[in-house]
Amino acid sequence: MNKKTLFLLALCFVMIWGGGSKRADAQDTSMANKLVGKWTQHYTGMKLEGAVLTITSVDPSTGAIKGKWVPPSGAGNGKEFDVTGWVSSAPFREKLDNVVTISFTVNITVYGSMTSYTGYFKDNKITVSWFNVKPVSTYEWDHISTGQDYFTKNS
Repeated sequence: MNKKTLFLLALCFVMIWGGGSKRADAQDTSMANKLVGKWTQHYTGMKLEGAVLTITSVDPSTGAIKGKWVPPSGAGNGKEFDVTGWVSSAPFREKLDNVVTISFTVNITVYGSMTSYTGYFKDNKITVSWFNVKPVSTYEWDHISTGQDYFTKNS
């Protein structure tokens, strides 16, 4: 490669990884402000409220989420369990439906079960599909449950 090609290649790297970072940081900080706080789970098709998810931090550079999970009943009622996950997005595009993707997992140790939630944040609501895996079940086919719920932010 000649010097001109190397210079253009280096310039491209700087523009891709260095350019516009202040704008991206501002967007990430804004997203953290929108997500950090207490959220209540709502079971799709039911009027029951579920667990309380508290998102305590969103790392603006990596999208890592940290938080706590409090089940509404059973052996875990009132106990806090750690939540870890990720949030990600793409640049806004006109005339398309734009959301922020989110995924998080909680290990509910009193049951030995783990639940993973994957979905999106839009209009101040987190809509998710979930998978719960439990180590002890009546039937072999009943170790994995799945469904769809949503979370609303507490005032």
